[in-house]
Amino acid sequence: RLYDGVSREAKSSNKGIMTTLIILSALCIAAYTAAVCIKFGGVPASISATFYKLEHNVWFGATMWLTTGLLMPAILEATPDCYQFTAFLACLGMLLIGIAPNFREGIDRPIHITGAILCILFSQVWVGLTCPWMLLVWIAYLAYTAWGMKKHWKGNVISAFLLTKPMFWVEVASLLATYVTLFILL
Repeated sequence: RLYDGVSREAKSSNKGIMTTLIILSALCIAAYTAAVCIKFGGVPASISATFYKLEHNVWFGATMWLTTGLLMPAILEATPDCYQFTAFLACLGMLLIGIAPNFREGIDRPIHITGAILCILFSQVWVGLTCPWMLLVWIAYLAYTAWGMKKHWKGNVISAFLLTKPMFWVEVASLLATYVTLFILL
């Protein structure tokens, strides 16, 4: 019985730590994204594109690393062993994005693109395996995109689509689905 009580207390303490890590991680990426949107007067083409706009672009990499560093212990703890690799690969993707922020040229380009694909793909595979109905967030993305294309329509589908800033909203939808799923698990 004493062991059960200690075990419950330890689990409760661990849950509190994991909750704190998730909140700090979400606040880190949300604060960065909000700050750059406000500073530059609107939504960028992607979160990664903010790297080129910052006077001190080290903030971009630091944000990616800090967001992932805070998230990784919690998401791995919350994920069953059988698909824990999905959470790991999603986090690895974000670390690669932070390592290679210059996605326009040089060796950074393939590393950054690989990281972005890993992060978005495996975070959503993780969401689908953990809480499949959270993938409905993508319906909101599609509805926004359709509305935005109609608003920006000048006879060119590609132009109207690009004016909706699709990569930025894909990143936001991916982050939202991931963090909300984690909060549901708590």
